[in-house]
Amino acid sequence: MPRYFGNLPTPLVVAGSVFTVAFLGVTDFLTGPDLSFSIFYLIPVTIITLHAGFRAGIGIAILSAIVWGVADVTAGAQYSQWLIPYWNATVRLGYFSLHSYLLSKLLAKISEEERRALYDPLTNAASWRYFREYAAKVIEGARRSRKPLTAAFVDIDNFKTVNDTLGHDSGDEVLRMVASVALEAIRATDMVARVGGDEFAFLLPETGFEESASLLNRVKESLDGEVQRNGWPVSVSIGAVTFNSAPASVDAMLKRADGLMYTVKERGKNAILQEQWPVTFGAAAGGMAPAARS
Repeated sequence: MPRYFGNLPTPLVVAGSVFTVAFLGVTDFLTGPDLSFSIFYLIPVTIITLHAGFRAGIGIAILSAIVWGVADVTAGAQYSQWLIPYWNATVRLGYFSLHSYLLSKLLAKISEEERRALYDPLTNAASWRYFREYAAKVIEGARRSRKPLTAAFVDIDNFKTVNDTLGHDSGDEVLRMVASVALEAIRATDMVARVGGDEFAFLLPETGFEESASLLNRVKESLDGEVQRNGWPVSVSIGAVTFNSAPASVDAMLKRADGLMYTVKERGKNAILQEQWPVTFGAAAGGMAPAARS
């Protein structure tokens, strides 16, 4: 519901809300003071709050209270005191405003929970669940378009040493640095996710071997520079696979990239190992690019 109203054109939502308030006011006037349509004024207040937030909701709430009050008075409602219609209008305004406020707070909480489900709160990288969902869509897109895609796993070498010797705050800083460097390097269609602990995954849709190799090398050079600047006793091992045809599944794609990353660690860490699958005629199968330890 919030997404539906949030995607509607603003002029349409505003015009529809104002028209609804006017329609209710006319109906209140024609039916007289014996029938109440107060609850229906919550409809435009709710719609405008869902679309534009609390401030816009307050605007429609004020309009609703005024229209309701005018309709009651002009319809011939009799009051024992001249202040009563003003009191009623104020109470109605408070009720509508409270409704808009509580609804806006609920929407903010929902949005926060959705973000927590989609992104890692420490690093701002995508969550593992979000990554897998997006990867499934990317694979399906690659299957239709027959364009390549690249997946990579990044592991922080000797990360436990940072936590043990420098403390967990420094460990968190390392994780944030890795994510920040990666997020700055990728395109809008790419994704970086924190797998858990000290591992990250990259997904690069419609990205061939050479283009992805260039990006991963830039990321590693930037990471090495940050590590050296901060004096952290870590490096990164990266395993990447460029799929020239869509992999069978998300698990199959990730298994190949993860396997290459562990091969790098077994060979001494601090390097990039990338391959193509399947290997195209005349193309390099991949290679290991060592880097000097920081």
